[in-house]
Amino acid sequence: MVMKEDRKFTVVLCAVLAFVLAAGMLAGCSVSEKTDKGGDVTEVPATEAVTEAVTAAPTAEPTPTAEPTPTPEPTEKPDYSGGIVKDNPKRYSFFGRRNQAAFCGTGHRLAVQFYATTEFIELGFHSPTWTAKSGYSVDYELYEWDKDYDTTVYDHEPVLTGHFENWQDGVLVGLKTEGLPAGEYVLLALYASTEEMHNGGVWHDTDVEREDQISYVDDDIWYDHAIWFEIKYAKTPKNLYGPLSDPGL
Repeated sequence: MVMKEDRKFTVVLCAVLAFVLAAGMLAGCSVSEKTDKGGDVTEVPATEAVTEAVTAAPTAEPTPTAEPTPTPEPTEKPDYSGGIVKDNPKRYSFFGRRNQAAFCGTGHRLAVQFYATTEFIELGFHSPTWTAKSGYSVDYELYEWDKDYDTTVYDHEPVLTGHFENWQDGVLVGLKTEGLPAGEYVLLALYASTEEMHNGGVWHDTDVEREDQISYVDDDIWYDHAIWFEIKYAKTPKNLYGPLSDPGL
């Protein structure tokens, strides 16, 4: 009996001790930390990360915008017309029918340099065919003058072209236009043949020198010759031709 009671006592004692220990631990966990003066300890917030100030790169001064290059004003052509004396159209022949002769143009390049003093509406060469009525043709190419002859006809596109076939022997083969302005030009003619002995060409004066035109054959000056070249002005100017530039040949 004593042994049983001793065991009970021991068990109760152990339970009491365990309870006391647990209560002490709980009490220790619930007590706030004290300051040296007995007050509660203020919680210290976590240290904030120090953010380095970012030094902004200095803003480069904007590159000044270049002033646009002004478009040069087109050079105004001099007026060699002397004024318009009539509102009627006027034909002008750049030849004089002196020592006239016919030249076969097939396979050649024939041209005239001239200066029209006002607006013109037709131009061309008087072209013989040696009685043939078919099998021949001519292609006209009109160029606006630039610097010299070679630059004019080889470095630029023509401002006007035309193709003609089977015209009447010797007539003016006229290239018409709605109107081109005054200025210096070269009219180039390329004659061709599709049948033997059926050719076209130009009438020309020989042993002459003229100040109103320069004739060319195969891209060289045709000295002492003047192709029968004719122009039709829209209105009649006082002066019918202007000064010619150096061909540079």
